[in-house]
Amino acid sequence: MPPPSDEFDADEEEKPLKSDLFRVHMKKIELDDGTIKIMCNYCPKTYKASKSFGYGTYWNHVKINHPSELVKASNQGQISMYGTSTNQLFHYTSEKNKEELATMVAVERLPFSFGEKVGFVNYCQTALNPAMQRVPRVTLTCALFSIYKKEKHKLKSFFFQYQDRVSVCADILTDNFGSHHYMGVTCHYIDNNWNMQKRIIAFRVFDESHTAHNIFRHLKIIFEEFHIQNKIFAIGFDNTTLLYELYDEYLKIYGPFLNMSVSQPQSTSDGTTSSSQFKLKGLGDRLFFQRAKKLRSSSSSSSNSHSELDQFLEANHVFLEDKFSIQGWWKDYEQEYPILAIIAKQILGTTVSTVAVEQEFSACGNILESRRSVLCP
Repeated sequence: MPPPSDEFDADEEEKPLKSDLFRVHMKKIELDDGTIKIMCNYCPKTYKASKSFGYGTYWNHVKINHPSELVKASNQGQISMYGTSTNQLFHYTSEKNKEELATMVAVERLPFSFGEKVGFVNYCQTALNPAMQRVPRVTLTCALFSIYKKEKHKLKSFFFQYQDRVSVCADILTDNFGSHHYMGVTCHYIDNNWNMQKRIIAFRVFDESHTAHNIFRHLKIIFEEFHIQNKIFAIGFDNTTLLYELYDEYLKIYGPFLNMSVSQPQSTSDGTTSSSQFKLKGLGDRLFFQRAKKLRSSSSSSSNSHSELDQFLEANHVFLEDKFSIQGWWKDYEQEYPILAIIAKQILGTTVSTVAVEQEFSACGNILESRRSVLCP
């Protein structure tokens, strides 16, 4: 590298080492005409200079436009030569900041104005990153809505490819002012690792009369939006009378695709009827016998084959663990009983209460107040 010019030597002690400029922040390329092209590593800015040039302009560009990069290079000693394909050096961007802050606000149920609070902004700028700027509530709201659309698209794509059955639970909430009603719907299922999963698939204004026809009309729209209209194993609702009517409405449309029947709920000891005491049956029998017939037809005629159910009942299963997990057991024996595992996965994934929807209402109740923005469109 040629010796520095006199212009640079005059104030060399007041600036970081000149090697950091082109080792970390900028690149210089010598052109055929003898001039030098200088390019910033963080933005499209370029300069042209002669062979004898000073560095003040370029340092000022980094200090003014990329202060966080300058701090990292000078105080933390992070230089690009230490970065690898699996361990990239941290690079601050305002877009990433907004996205991660919006995610934190959603997960921790913080107010939308959290990104504007003086204490939070001061903490981030002092202890984390001096380039961090406050995020206004309007900007944060847009970021949250963008995240919502992405996650909803992922969920719809997942259910479109999901081959097993799901159970749904629905309930209706009236706000504290009695001005609007809201329908909440959660979806429950067992994933491939035999873990219980639940997802909120809808929370919408429902100001119509609470008849089975109107409720199912809204549910039908939600089911078809998430591609689960032909994958329903059970529907849970807090009103027993409406539940039977919902079942009839469901069979009118999707009955030809399913083979299900519903048993009458049993009365409890106190004379009341529990809305969770209902069963959808027939689907498991159909799946089992169809698969068993296929397996039996493909087996040798000389083999003394039994159905999976016979094998399961004849086996001597001993459960010695203090904390026995039925889902873990089926995960271990899924290959041995593939048909029964399908049935077990659907039964175990059935929700038995409306707790999940009530938790959804509890969270949404924080913003259904007069001093906040309501969910009504």
